[in-house]
Amino acid sequence: MHDDPMSPLVTAPLRPEPPAVETLGIAPVPDGERTMRIRSLFVIWSLASASATTPVIGLVLKGMGLEQFLWVNVLALLIGLLPAMLLAHMGRQVPIISLVMARRTFGMGGATVLSILYTIVGAGWFGLNTDVGGQILSTLFPGHGVLWFVLLGAVQIALVFFGMEVLEKFYNYTALLFLLCYAVLAYYLLERYAFIMPRQRGAIDWGEDIDLILSFSLLSWAYIFPTVTRFCPPSTPEESPVRRVAYMLAPGVGVMSAVVIMGALGRVALGMTGEWNIALLGQHLPIWGEVSAIGVILAIAHTNAMNLYPAVTTLLAVNPSGRSDHRLLQPMLVIVLGLFSTILAILGILRFIQGFLSALGALLFPFTFILVVDWFHGRYYVDAVSRFYCQPRRLQEWFLWPAPWAIAMLLAGVGLGASARHLPRLTVHFLPWQVCSAAVVTLIYYLGLRIAGARAPRS
Repeated sequence: MHDDPMSPLVTAPLRPEPPAVETLGIAPVPDGERTMRIRSLFVIWSLASASATTPVIGLVLKGMGLEQFLWVNVLALLIGLLPAMLLAHMGRQVPIISLVMARRTFGMGGATVLSILYTIVGAGWFGLNTDVGGQILSTLFPGHGVLWFVLLGAVQIALVFFGMEVLEKFYNYTALLFLLCYAVLAYYLLERYAFIMPRQRGAIDWGEDIDLILSFSLLSWAYIFPTVTRFCPPSTPEESPVRRVAYMLAPGVGVMSAVVIMGALGRVALGMTGEWNIALLGQHLPIWGEVSAIGVILAIAHTNAMNLYPAVTTLLAVNPSGRSDHRLLQPMLVIVLGLFSTILAILGILRFIQGFLSALGALLFPFTFILVVDWFHGRYYVDAVSRFYCQPRRLQEWFLWPAPWAIAMLLAGVGLGASARHLPRLTVHFLPWQVCSAAVVTLIYYLGLRIAGARAPRS
C-alpha cells in the first residue's frame, strides 16, 4: 500500500515489503546497500565458525591440556590476524568478492580456474556439514531416514536464496537462541558428569597444531571476508582509525572466538564423557533432546550459509564480465548447488572426497598471502572498478602480468607446504610450516615484482 499524496491522513499502516531475492551476482555492491555494521559483521563470522563440527578440534588436539589449547589458539590468531584484517578491509575499499579481486593478480584465466576450485570446496563443505548434522539429528531422533538431511538442506538453501540481506537478519536474530541451546547442553554436561580438567599428555607439536587450527578456521575463511565486508560502509579518509580497525578486526576475532569456546568445550567433553560432540548429550535428556536438535540445526545453518553463499558468488566469477542475461541466475545457482551438495550428503559420498577438499584447501595460504600483498603493492583499490571486469579478447589477455609470476609462486607455495614430511622433526615441531612456506613464496613474489619494475604495468 502506498501513501496517497493528495490525502491528508494515512488510514492504514504500510505493510513491510517481503524480502527481495538477491540478484546482485558479482557486480559491485551499490553504496545504498552498504549498510552492515560492526556488530553484525562480528556476529555473522562468529556464528559461521561455530559449526556443530567445531568442537571436533578438541578431539584432534586431545593431547593438549586446556591451558596449552588456549595458547595455541592465541598464537594462531596472532599469526593469521594481519592477512585476515587486510582482506576484511579490502572488501570495504572496493565492494567486490575476492575472486574478482584476484583477476588483477592471477589474471582472468588463473582467477577463473581458482573460482571453479573454490566453488567445489564451498559446495563440498556445505555437503559435509549437512552430512554431519543429519547424522547427529538421526541419532537424537532415529527412524526418520533422510528426512533430517532434506530438512537441513532445504533450510539452508532457502536462507541463501534471499541473499545477504536476509542472512544478516538470520544471524542477528538467532544468535541468542544458539547460545542458549549450547549453554543448556554445557550445563547438563557439568551437572551429570564429574568435571575433569584436560591435562597435557606428551610433547606438543606447536607448529603443526597452529597450521591445523588456521586451516580449520581463520585462514580457511579469510579469503571469503570481502564477500561479506563489501556490504559494509565504504572506508573513507574521514573515518576514525578506531572504527576502521574495528571493521578489520570483527571477522577474524569472530571466527577465532567461536573456535576457542567450542573447541575448549569439545576438549572438556571428550575428557569427561569420551565424546567430543556435546550435541549428542540430547539423546540422554528426555526433555531437552529438542534443545540439541535446535542447536545443531542452527549451528549447521549458520556455517553452511557461509559455505553456499560464497560458493555461488565464486561460481558466478567464472563469467569475466560479471553480467548475466538472466537476472535470476544467482538464486537459480543457489538451488542447483544446494541440491547437489545435499544429495552428496545423503549418499555419504563426501567421506571419499574429504581428502580432495583438504588438498584444494592447501591453496588457500599462498593464495591469501599473494593476493593481499599484490593488492596493496599495486594499489588496485584506487583503480576504477570496471578494470576488474574487462573481457579478454586474445589468449594472452587471460594471463596478463603479474599472472604468470603469481601462479608460479602459488604452485610453489603448495609444493613447499607439502614438503614438511621431508624436514627435520624439530623444524615442524616449532614452526607452522604451511604458514611459513606461504610467507616465503609471497616474499619471493614481492621481490620479483620489485625487480620487474616495482609494480605490474597498467594496460
